[in-house]
Amino acid sequence: MPDFIECSSININYDVIGVATVTYTVVTDTPGFSGKLYEQLTMGGVTFTGYVTSASITPITNTSWFEIHATLVSTTN
Repeated sequence: MPDFIECSSININYDVIGVATVTYTVVTDTPGFSGKLYEQLTMGGVTFTGYVTSASITPITNTSWFEIHATLVSTTN
């Protein structure tokens, strides 16, 4: 099954110079970060491009699924 971003987990904050910090959670059925940390996301017609500055992975209790919590520091296009 493909990985997906849990929509309710998305949080976007801007600083005073316009740099956006985007936090999001990827739900996946395979462990590991490979191919699951997005450095470009488009939401609401705005594209956020930057670098993942932190990420962690945790198993979802009583399932074979995992949550990857990531933070993307970006600018918008």
